[in-house]
This record gives sequence, structure tokens and C-alpha cells, in this order.
Amino acid sequence: MPLSPRISVVIPTHNRPELFAEALQSVMQQTASDWEAIIVDDGSTPPVSLGSLAENMAEKLRLLRHTSPKGGPAAKNTGAQAARGDIIAFLDDDDLYAPAYLERALHVLDRYPQVDVVFMGVSWFGANARWGEEAYRQAMQKILQEAGGSEAEPGVTLFGDALVGALLNRVPMAFQRPVVRRRAFEAIGGYRVGCLLWDCDWATRAALQVPTALLIEGVYRQRADNQGFSSKPDRQLEHLLSGIEIRDMLLQTMATQPQYKHKSGLFREAAAKSWFNLAYYYYKSGRPEKVLAAWWQSQKRQVKVGRTKLLIRLLLSALWRGRGQAQRPQA
Repeated sequence: MPLSPRISVVIPTHNRPELFAEALQSVMQQTASDWEAIIVDDGSTPPVSLGSLAENMAEKLRLLRHTSPKGGPAAKNTGAQAARGDIIAFLDDDDLYAPAYLERALHVLDRYPQVDVVFMGVSWFGANARWGEEAYRQAMQKILQEAGGSEAEPGVTLFGDALVGALLNRVPMAFQRPVVRRRAFEAIGGYRVGCLLWDCDWATRAALQVPTALLIEGVYRQRADNQGFSSKPDRQLEHLLSGIEIRDMLLQTMATQPQYKHKSGLFREAAAKSWFNLAYYYYKSGRPEKVLAAWWQSQKRQVKVGRTKLLIRLLLSALWRGRGQAQRPQA
């Protein structure tokens, strides 16, 4: 049997052969050499064939297949379960690794053995790269202020408990790009199938359970070419509902696991805020019949007087509309 590689790179793919070929090539060009790539074909039609992509590296590549599409989280879990390396990395089939990606991740994990997950900094390319980079920069600035952390060396930040609270507010792309020790991945649990924001969910669970770090350098190259599905702007409502699901589930976890009880207030506040954001979305989108139910769910999780302003706005709007209808001349 061949010796196990140091690091396993999981690449899920579905019906994007050209982009997948670019992603795989970026792994083959890594400065670190002790890796394997596990390609999970998530029900592509036609099935993925490595063919000439393997070149002379066939011994480093393993191809697994779902006979029908199961989605990104299931595909990543399949790859992680098959990993032989002590460390697992992930690469989406429309993105790229910078040449030093694996080398830089291994440096952090080797130098700081207490760290179980290193989140990898992101840089952007493609038609919408400028917008993505700016939004990412602003989100990273905010989360680093909220999470604190300590600079272990230039470009490497080690986090404590405060990262959990920061991730409940926002999860910038870097925190959706982990490199993780296999034993820690097993302890944290895999990606949650059926959750739209599954990368965000996993990052929060990881920060809650194990020591984490951030490599700020943008060595994960994120494509911004309108090719993504879950990030499209018309899915705002689905994002809000998924955020609620994540926070409510974490809140339930607090009640069943005593070691996290001291954080229950933090998760209660986050869940309440998520429900209120949904109520405000319904208010802005002209769906008053749904506002009260979402607002009430927010108050059930954390009573906050300031949030009654939304109800006052809703009532005033209804009164104004009612008065306008009453004053209309009859035909």
C-alpha cells in the first residue's frame, strides 16, 4: 500500500468540466508535493473523466462518484470520509489555489500544533472581482475587530472564544475556506446537508468547538463571474431563512450541551436578530401579513423594546393606506 499523503484536497464537481479542469490544474501546480486530490463527481452528465487532466500524476488522484446529484455539502463529506491525509483541504470546482496554498496552510498547522482549523484568506478574480474584493475587505475588517484574536506572526491570527460571536454576525469568505486536521473534522462533524449556508454553519461550529487561526494572505482564489448559484441576489429570502435555521439549531445545542451553556445568551441574541431581520425584509417587500409572525419569533428568543419600532411603522403604514382608500371618490 502506498504511504498516506500529508494532506487530502477534496474537490466536488458537477457539470462544469472546463472550470473543474482549471481547479485541478491549480492543485497540480502546488509548491507542496505531499498531497492527494479526491475528486467527487456529484452526478455529472456525462460523468467526469480525468483523461489527460491526470498527466503523470495519476497516483495522486482519486475519483469518486455520486450516481445522482446530492449537493455540495454531501459531496464534500464524501471526499472527507475517503481522505487518507491527516489534514483535509477543500476546493470548489470554480475556484483556484494559489501555488503556495497548501504550503502556507501546512506552515500554520505545523508551527501552531494547538490549532485545529486554519481559515484561508481569499483574493478575487473574474468580471465581478472588484465588487467581491471590496465587500470582502469590509466584512473582514469588521469581523477582525469583533473577534479580537492575537497576531502570532505577520499575517497569522490565532482566535479565542470571541470568534464565535463575530461569526454569528457575518461569515466572510475566508472563514468558508478551511484547512482542518482530520480528527478535528470528525469531532466537529461534516457539512450539514440541506443547509443553504452550509459553509457558514460549519465555520461557526468549528469556532465553537476547536482552536482556530486565520491566514490573512489571499491564497484561495475566488471566482466572481456570476457562475455561483447560492450567492445570487434574488435568493435573499432563502439566505435569511437559512441564517435563522443555523442560529436556532445552535441555540438548541446550547440547551443540550452544558459546556456551552455560558454562551446561550450570545446565541439567543443572534437568533432573535435573525428573526427580526426577516420581519424587516417582509416589511420592506410589502408583505405585512408575515411581519408580525417573524417579529414575534424574535421577541420569543430575546425581548427587546427597540424592535417595537417596526410594528409602529407597520401600523402607521396600514392606517395611512386605510385613510387613503376611505378618501377615494366612489365610482
